[in-house]
Amino acid sequence: MKEIVKKCLGELVVSCQAYPGTPFYGPENVKKFVECALWAKAKAVRCCWPQDIAAARSLDKDLIIIGITKAMGNDSEPDMNDIFITPTLEAAASCVEAGANIVAFDSRITAKRGKEELLKLWKDFSEKYPDVGIMADCATFEECLFADQSGYVDIVANTLSGLVNPGMTGPDLDTIRKLKKVCRNPINGEGRIWDLRDLEAMNDAGADMITIGTAITRPQLVAQRFINHYNEIKKK
Repeated sequence: MKEIVKKCLGELVVSCQAYPGTPFYGPENVKKFVECALWAKAKAVRCCWPQDIAAARSLDKDLIIIGITKAMGNDSEPDMNDIFITPTLEAAASCVEAGANIVAFDSRITAKRGKEELLKLWKDFSEKYPDVGIMADCATFEECLFADQSGYVDIVANTLSGLVNPGMTGPDLDTIRKLKKVCRNPINGEGRIWDLRDLEAMNDAGADMITIGTAITRPQLVAQRFINHYNEIKKK
């Protein structure tokens, strides 16, 4: 196991991201999110795009940074039908050069990218950056298992499970439990963790590390969630 991966075990990762068209977009704003995470004693963050990764790195040389890029065009949300998280070797390299010591890849098996292409991407990256960790962002149990058995991936994550479970309102605990029984690599639990009970449940399911984004660093969606719920309860 790579040293940087060992340091992630038992840590809560704060995902500090802001998309174009949202109030906190831009490295100076994301940097403030990272400052808040550091103030709270977080040891790891997840940041999107080189400029935001570099801003995070400028705050702390020892901070664990999981870096990604997102292919989003001109929209504030990516097209979920495309391979959009760190889709190429060049995109991954830009994360490392900006200061990331782990890079997460969209690791779905789709009609747009099959297993052989994905394996080649992981292989090429691991040869170029042997000390940098590889996280596989997956949507299904089968994709997680493929990543775990590939020989290149260091951390398996259920980051994209919401794409195949659009009605799910809480964390995907079943997938984490199943993965814990078969995976040799650490498991990152992520997605729809809204409160302390969700966090506890994800930990109890066996996640080796946990990532939380929206509930901490997307205040516009937190506000929307409360307003929507309030409007619903007023109807009763």
